[in-house]
Amino acid sequence: MQKHITLVLILLINIPSFGFGFVEKSPDTVLIKYLKTLYSNNLEETYGYLSKVDKDTISRNEFIEQNRLGEPFLQEMAKTIYSLSKYEINETRINEDNAIVDITVTAPDMPRVLAEIFGPFHGPKDMKNPREATRHMLRQYLKKGDVPMVEERGNFTLVKEEGTWKVLLNLKNKE
Repeated sequence: MQKHITLVLILLINIPSFGFGFVEKSPDTVLIKYLKTLYSNNLEETYGYLSKVDKDTISRNEFIEQNRLGEPFLQEMAKTIYSLSKYEINETRINEDNAIVDITVTAPDMPRVLAEIFGPFHGPKDMKNPREATRHMLRQYLKKGDVPMVEERGNFTLVKEEGTWKVLLNLKNKE
């Protein structure tokens, strides 16, 4: 009896990978994953969401180099901004192997945040570490929760490649 229970549990745990794991992800789901990985500075994973056309235009290393936030403080801020961001799909239009996803991203309004924090702040001239003081103020402001937000709406094109939706940035035409 115990062997049967164990077998049933193993099957229940593995069923998603056998049958349901191959269910096609929708273009809007792929786009949100792409944006989340990009905004959280997980560029290795972000690159995986790019179309073949874009990957033929830019190598993984070039993509990471162009988009990475090298400084730990900037990475920390990106993760904080990402955690405060919201994504809303307005419309998804699918035409065979192409899709247009109309999305609204609500994120901290960083120019306004910086103006509110640093507008009146000039800091004493004898401050020992003004850069660290600036970082501390920005961290505290972003974590307090009452952050001015801005909405940006845009359209993204996705293409189906080998049964999987990929983000088409059309980098070749932007060079």
